[in-house]
Amino acid sequence: MSGSLFFYLVGLLLLGLAVACGYLYWRLHQLEGRRDNLTAMYLDQHQQQISALQRDMARLMARLEQQSRSEPAVLSPYNQAIEMIKQGMPAAEVAMQCGISRSEAELIVSLYRNNSTS
Repeated sequence: MSGSLFFYLVGLLLLGLAVACGYLYWRLHQLEGRRDNLTAMYLDQHQQQISALQRDMARLMARLEQQSRSEPAVLSPYNQAIEMIKQGMPAAEVAMQCGISRSEAELIVSLYRNNSTS
């Protein structure tokens, strides 16, 4: 009798383990489905953000192009100095008007005054 009771208990234990494994398998599939849904939602949100950023970038680029067409180009102090020196202004006056050092103005004179005649 004790042998059959032992097999009965082992059978119940195996049945319980089989039910527990079945439940865990089912639960695992549920969680994988939720994970897939969350991943899809996450990717959709990021795609929407990327699309919005691309639209903003296109608008900003268009605005920048429009501004660059409508506004005259602002010359840097060095570009202004080059233009003044090509017109024959002395280095001291160029330095004062452009806000650069006299040695910088003299360097620009040595580089560009001779080039303007060639």
